[in-house]
Amino acid sequence: MSQLRGAVFGAGRMGRHHVRIMSQHPDVELVGVVDPDLACAQEVAAPWGAPVFASMDELPPIDVAVVVTPTHCHGEIALTLIERNVNLLIEKPLAECPETARQIVDAAKAAGVKLAVGHVERFNPAIQTLSRLSDDPKMISIERLSPYTPRIKDSVIYDLTVHDVDLACWLAKSSPVKVSAAGTKVFSETIDVASTVIEFENGCIATIQTSRVTQDKVRRITIAEPERFFIADTLRQEIEIKREAEVKYTRENDEVVFSQASVVEIPTLVSGGEPLRLEQDDFYDAVLSKREPLVTGEDGLRAVELVEQIEALCTT
Repeated sequence: MSQLRGAVFGAGRMGRHHVRIMSQHPDVELVGVVDPDLACAQEVAAPWGAPVFASMDELPPIDVAVVVTPTHCHGEIALTLIERNVNLLIEKPLAECPETARQIVDAAKAAGVKLAVGHVERFNPAIQTLSRLSDDPKMISIERLSPYTPRIKDSVIYDLTVHDVDLACWLAKSSPVKVSAAGTKVFSETIDVASTVIEFENGCIATIQTSRVTQDKVRRITIAEPERFFIADTLRQEIEIKREAEVKYTRENDEVVFSQASVVEIPTLVSGGEPLRLEQDDFYDAVLSKREPLVTGEDGLRAVELVEQIEALCTT
């Protein structure tokens, strides 16, 4: 028998994937998909034989829930489920503002339930390898560039930059102390391009370039350390590590000639599977083993606080 009873709230594009994964998980019995649009919920739930409900009040008792509703709904849904002692995995961003995010974090802590936030990029094998191998980052550069998608109504900051502020904090292994940013509108009424610099307590500096006006999809992270330089393409799942091997100064015709040789390492990336599945695995294990999830509520709150700062800087 499954050890946990679970439900998915939200039957949109991401909800469809979370329903599929929860229905296949050995530790969880999917007891319902909740969405006020019952026709949409039925379409998502039918392949897995899950019942559908228009509201949580119709739902039988559950132990865990994945919340994949529009962000502005997260607060009300999360706080009600926490009152019912339900452990939560909430898709990023945790909430639409820091105040609501803090309410969710505080309520979960007071109730003693687990709260995980769906910053799924942390489960990307290339990024997990970067986090494991890099131990003295001085400069982090993150590029997340995409073509324009009219269906996205949020600014590029809340839609995409939110991923990378979390990654920057995780990879820097430090807390942010200063944020600067600039952005512009191109195709929509919200910010479409943003450039952010975050300074950390340990002296590391992260630059984040986010765009939804490019023709190509780019996902690139570089990390500079005193003796190593990491280059990661997180779409292609490729990492290179460059080390300085030899530096020569020679004299030719009274001119100093400089040459440098580098060693390039290409680590093998071991994938544990689909990142979204790994995210749910981590959440259920955290609930069952009573440990903290990889991405905590506090992590989600910090990301919301940072993107609100960035949004304000880009719109003033």
